[in-house]
Amino acid sequence: MNTNELIPKAEDKIVCVKVGKIKRENLYEMTRKYWKVKLERASRATHVLAVVEGKVEAVYSPKQWFYTKDPKHAGRCEFVGELNLDNDYIGKSVTGLYGRSANPVKYINL
Repeated sequence: MNTNELIPKAEDKIVCVKVGKIKRENLYEMTRKYWKVKLERASRATHVLAVVEGKVEAVYSPKQWFYTKDPKHAGRCEFVGELNLDNDYIGKSVTGLYGRSANPVKYINL
């Protein structure tokens, strides 16, 4: 097993989101909005992981999930949260968790 692979703690409820290869805006804004998720399920998350090129770049503690008010993204969800700077998940690989999935959202322990 790769020691740089993400091993989620059993108590952590995680939403991983692939935010793309190019940072178009700040990473928090790219991570927090316009996802096709089940609001009820995502709302139980204790962590949201921003994934860039298969690696966790940032970890956020979501405080609230809600449907976006942006009409261009109707039906999609976003969250507000706090950056978790000293989280052990930062820098870990999630490629083994995603496999060949094209879906940018991955739930762990949810």
